[in-house]
Amino acid sequence: MVTLKHAVKISAPRGAVYQALTDLEAMRGWHLGTVEGAILAGQVMTLTPKPGQRFSWRTDRLEPDAAIIQTEVEGPGSSVGKTLTFTLSDLQDGSTQVDLTHGEWLEGDDHLPFCNTHWGEALHRLKSHVEKT
Repeated sequence: MVTLKHAVKISAPRGAVYQALTDLEAMRGWHLGTVEGAILAGQVMTLTPKPGQRFSWRTDRLEPDAAIIQTEVEGPGSSVGKTLTFTLSDLQDGSTQVDLTHGEWLEGDDHLPFCNTHWGEALHRLKSHVEKT
């Protein structure tokens, strides 16, 4: 099994980053397309970056200002059932490190490289959004 791993440093406190990851209105500022639903334990949030492409995530656990753990319940290819984790940590300079893991991919899955590219792009949009606000 393969787990995607990404990290980005954001010049903002953890609370601001956590809000951008959990508040739907804030997410609309950095995600492509539409954002619907709720990011609450047991609830589902759906991203529709373009017509005909939907990704839905059930929130399994929220640790305020520290972590978000979700499971994909709708998406293309073999993406359903994968676990997504955002972990936030303080850096000495006052910025926040965001570590993202997206796991349980089979080696050689055709969707793996596309998903990997998507998360890199999404984290850079998150960084730009949070640092501007």
